[in-house]
Amino acid sequence: MARLTSQQAYELASNFLGLAQAIGDFRFDNWNSLTKTQNRKLGNFQWSILNHGEDILALSTVLVMDDVQDSLNNIKEITDEIKNSIESLENVQKAINVAASIVTLGAAIISKNPQSIIDSIQGLAETWEA
Repeated sequence: MARLTSQQAYELASNFLGLAQAIGDFRFDNWNSLTKTQNRKLGNFQWSILNHGEDILALSTVLVMDDVQDSLNNIKEITDEIKNSIESLENVQKAINVAASIVTLGAAIISKNPQSIIDSIQGLAETWEA
């Protein structure tokens, strides 16, 4: 396991902040079609994702990952995919599931559990592809 450099932690936090923005954009774009429950869930997930991004920055000196560069590349790839296409997503439940998976990934990173991080990256990718 290797520690993340400050630059890697910054890039990872930036991915989370971008994902939070994408979830927020989806929420705003679909405001009139979301139920109150869906809106609340997405808002709560957006807030959690933002907090995870901030926590990643705060913990940057102690975060560790197996195969750091591969994990970061996978996270960046799925982040870019989500940010570039979530606006066209028509399935609100999928957006909620994706947001939940992002929160799970953030929690795994903050927990510093390498296997949980790997599992969460895979879970997010599977949720997005479903």
